[in-house]
Amino acid sequence: MNFKNYLWIFVNLLFPIQPLFLTSSLLLFPSTAIVLMQPAAKALMADEINQIATEFTVLIDSINPASGVIISRKKDTYYVLTAKHVVETQDEYAVITKDGERHKIDYQRIIKLPGVDLALLEFRSQKKYQIASLADYDYKAEFRHVFVSGWPASRLPFSQRERLFSPGLLINQDYELAFIKDPVSNGYELFYNNITELGLSGAPILDTQGRVIGIHGASEGTKIYDEKSNSVERVSIGFSYGIPINTFLQLADKFNMRLNIQLENSPPRPLTQKEAFSIEAYLKVPETTDISSAAAWSNRGNHLYRLERFEEALIAFERAIKIRENFHPAWYGKGNVLSALGRYDRAIDAYQKTVKIKPDFYLAWRDKGALLAYLDQPHDALISFNQVIRYKPDDFVVWYLRGNILTKHFQEYKQAIAAYNKAIQLKSDFVDAWVGKGEVLYRLERYQEAREVAQQALKLKPNDPEISSLLNALDERNLPPDSVEWRPNQNQVERRNYPPRKPPNLLW
Repeated sequence: MNFKNYLWIFVNLLFPIQPLFLTSSLLLFPSTAIVLMQPAAKALMADEINQIATEFTVLIDSINPASGVIISRKKDTYYVLTAKHVVETQDEYAVITKDGERHKIDYQRIIKLPGVDLALLEFRSQKKYQIASLADYDYKAEFRHVFVSGWPASRLPFSQRERLFSPGLLINQDYELAFIKDPVSNGYELFYNNITELGLSGAPILDTQGRVIGIHGASEGTKIYDEKSNSVERVSIGFSYGIPINTFLQLADKFNMRLNIQLENSPPRPLTQKEAFSIEAYLKVPETTDISSAAAWSNRGNHLYRLERFEEALIAFERAIKIRENFHPAWYGKGNVLSALGRYDRAIDAYQKTVKIKPDFYLAWRDKGALLAYLDQPHDALISFNQVIRYKPDDFVVWYLRGNILTKHFQEYKQAIAAYNKAIQLKSDFVDAWVGKGEVLYRLERYQEAREVAQQALKLKPNDPEISSLLNALDERNLPPDSVEWRPNQNQVERRNYPPRKPPNLLW
């Protein structure tokens, strides 16, 4: 699947990469085997997971309704985890549970967790409500099936509303870089292709055993003013993202919250064929309700794109463009679909049309640059990346990628180091930038500096084969022992000739 606009086409840029599409069969059966450190928990049928989610998914009612999940109980006090932006402003909030009961929230008792988009609410009730089980394991080690359960925005009474249960695929940690755009991510470290809507902020993200592994935060999008209807419309342009439950657990421990939490650490086993096909029934795209709306057609195109129904998505984006010729989100979506279909020249034209309509739409500049780099057009790619920096100077990913191009294609090592330094300045724990800088220093024979940089990278990502390869190469230069006592076990890391860098297993 084209998980976020092909940035991985050139994340490493030192190897030619062939695209790999995630077909519907792969969506149902991930190809990577799961290696378990403990007995695996049993995966469930999609209907069973949906029923489990029904019990603890709550509606948070306010001027802008949202969702949440019951995670703890102490006597008659229940605790609901949600997204912080849901309760950012003081208002009259209430939690509506499965039975339709309305529970008022004392705003002064809401805990807004620092540095992340998470908040903890509490309500009192003598009734018994189901508490969600949380799961903390290495769920980002591979592509896993996940589900989002929440209440879409609606003006209908609670009894007439329908909860959304949306399946999708969690993106492997090796591909997260393609989704990050801001130096401050508010804890958003989970990226997934589940179709989500307004009102699902704060909704639980569940694994295939029905356990909560994260909190949904938002779906990538933009707001467009429609002169015809004199209204502002929200248009989806990307994927969904959330906060790992591990982030909450660490903060709960740090602030000594003393919550009664049901926590498990075992990953679910791979799905059986029957379990996998049970998910397929939920892979549906809502029909377009307003056939005269460019935004509605563009949103439909985005939903189809997430499910890899590329030809249908292309038709939807073209319908949007037919209604509003200068509707830049539709041109951008069209570019993504064309790129996914391998129609690269047309994709570049679509990205170019996007920035012609809206020059500061930096995502199109970035994706155009990604595609140009993949097509071995480094000069034009660099021009596109420079435009990204012009409009989005804090995009640390593009600074890193700029360093890669300067290193591989132009041997402009001084400028490359400056680009890596800028990426590190914007995000100090950005391992890829540390590694890129270390490799350039190695090429410049500034070995001691390269060692220091590699050691810093190793602190951030212990036992990484690429970092260890760099350190091994530096050891062969007979440098004096460094002051860092801890070193990885050389028998546990991959030894390779240096400097070639590993190509990513590109998953579009």
